[in-house]
Order: sequence, then C-alpha cells, then structure tokens
Amino acid sequence: MGALLTDLLQRAQRSRRVVAVQTGGPMFLGYVLSHNAELLLLRTLTRQGLPTGVQTLSMQTVTQVHFDDRYVRLIEFKEHNPEVVYGLPAAPDGISNDDLSVAALLQKAHETHQLLQLETYADTTFYGYVARLTEDELLLEVYTQFAEADGHSVMDVDSIRSVVWSNEDTRTIELLRKQPGALSKGAE
Repeated sequence: MGALLTDLLQRAQRSRRVVAVQTGGPMFLGYVLSHNAELLLLRTLTRQGLPTGVQTLSMQTVTQVHFDDRYVRLIEFKEHNPEVVYGLPAAPDGISNDDLSVAALLQKAHETHQLLQLETYADTTFYGYVARLTEDELLLEVYTQFAEADGHSVMDVDSIRSVVWSNEDTRTIELLRKQPGALSKGAE
C-alpha cells in the first residue's frame, strides 16, 4: 500500500482516533502510535473499546484500514463511556421464581420501556422495545447496534430462545439514543 494509506495513518495518529486494520488474518483495532514502510505500531483495543496492548503489524500484511466509519466510532464511543456501557447490569424488578418466563419478562419490559436483546430459535438477534404484546405475539420496535431505528417486527413469543435484559450492547444503544449524533462523523 502507498501514499493513501500513509496519509490516512498520519491523519489517525494526529487526531488520536481509532483505526480498524485488516490483515491477512484478524482485524485489529487501535491507535496509531508510529508507522513506516515496514511496520505499524498500534495501541490495540478490544471490540469493547478496552485497551489490550501494543502490537506491531507488518505493513506487508495490511490489506485495508478503516478510519472514522460507524463501527470505529462505536468502538470509540464505548471506550469513552465505560461507566455506563460496562456498569452493573440491571435486573428486572418484581419477577419471582414462580412467574419467571419469557412472557413475563416481555410484559415487564413493555411496562418499564426496557430495551431488550431478543435471541430467537431461528438464530436471529433483535434489539428493541416491546411496543405491543399479546398472549402469543409481540410487536418489537427494532434498533440497530448503532441505535438507529430499524422498523418494527412481529414475532411469536414461543420463537424467542433468550431474553437479554441488560448487556453491553443494550446499554450502549440506550446511551446512544440519549445522545443523538454521538456517532456522527467527527474526524478532522
């Protein structure tokens, strides 16, 4: 790779912004500490925005570099908001052992306007708010991992394999919804 890659790496280094670096193997996330024609030195992050170390990558293995895209901005957002994203998960109040069921959790989420992550037996995952609930079905107000409204979905209550009440993703989506524009393009 040549001048365009060098320019992008310099821009990321100057602005102290995260890049995603694709190699012949895994993708790396991190801050550019230094680079030359042979090596790239990154302070690496996990997909949760947590620091992992300092790593060198051979420039020969770099096939793509992503800067200031939605995914990278989401990682930066998580890194800058750890107290909320990684805070103590909330648990539903008022659910006892006797009435613990998917239907009861959905009803409680509807009453409290709790953002959920729903995993189905069809291996699909949805983030959203229960907009309406009947004995057999639910209408979900769906959001993407970037907190963008993504329409509505109707599903059979029996098709839900797991209800995630609060996790890193749901807390991130809720925080992003409270801060409109937080993932807006922000590079220099």
